Amino acid sequence: MRLNTGKSKKIIQKIIISFIAIAVIFVFDFAIFAPQQFSAPSTDPSLNKELGGGQIRATIKSTEERTSIIEESITEQEEENKIEGIVETSAEILKQIKPDVNLEVPFTVQAPHAVWDDLHNEACEEAVLIMAKYWLNNSDLNKETAEQEILDSVKWQEENFGGHYDLQVLDIVDLARRYFTIEKIYYSSVNSIDDIKHQLSKGNVVITPMAGRLLNNPYYKPPGPPYHTVVVKGYDKNNIITNDPGTRRGADFSYSYDNFLNSIHDWPFALGEKTGLSKDERAQEVLKGEKMMIVVEKE
Repeated sequence: MRLNTGKSKKIIQKIIISFIAIAVIFVFDFAIFAPQQFSAPSTDPSLNKELGGGQIRATIKSTEERTSIIEESITEQEEENKIEGIVETSAEILKQIKPDVNLEVPFTVQAPHAVWDDLHNEACEEAVLIMAKYWLNNSDLNKETAEQEILDSVKWQEENFGGHYDLQVLDIVDLARRYFTIEKIYYSSVNSIDDIKHQLSKGNVVITPMAGRLLNNPYYKPPGPPYHTVVVKGYDKNNIITNDPGTRRGADFSYSYDNFLNSIHDWPFALGEKTGLSKDERAQEVLKGEKMMIVVEKE
């Protein structure tokens, strides 16, 4: 049988063309996809960035862009750390708070001999620091000693502060350090009653500035002191326990949590400011003061 030569050539040509077409397609696909699938990783460290445990590859055109991305990542991590730290700190504080505390702090009323003159009406700051000092020294405190301490400290203030004034917490701390030589003392803000309970649980005494009339102490001479300070020595399930120098019945005097926290207000003026206010005006002005406390550490 004879083959048709022309027809055979055409078949061979079609086969060759098909092989060439397949080869071209293969080479073309390789050229397109090989850089993504088979190219070696870049040695430029700027092209890689770790985020959330997974690695992504990015082309960064400038040092500024790299720096911006790194700083943004660090900032986010710092904020997360701060939040976690606050949560951990709050949890630790709650763990450290004891069910109840009542420290043994000696008591004095701010008028030891029941002479409620102008000097003694304004001597609550001196009285709370005297109680703190004698607690630190594990010393007894009697009327005669308390009275002399008050008079001497008022005289010191007149010589060094220029008068006998209402003292905000920073001035009380200054008086404690410079005159009463109490070294481990500082002031801090109060956000909740737990802040006070935490310090007491650590064995520290707390002093708080108060809007005195809000306390509604039945033993105050009505309507109560415009501005006042008390020693906080303990607490139980429902109450804060104080040594309140504003009454001779002030030893271990209890106030409810809500009443006490609501009444905490620092004197809102600097030393010697607003000295000409009436008692009623002072009672209104003190409500502008922040919630603060003074912490006295024994060890």
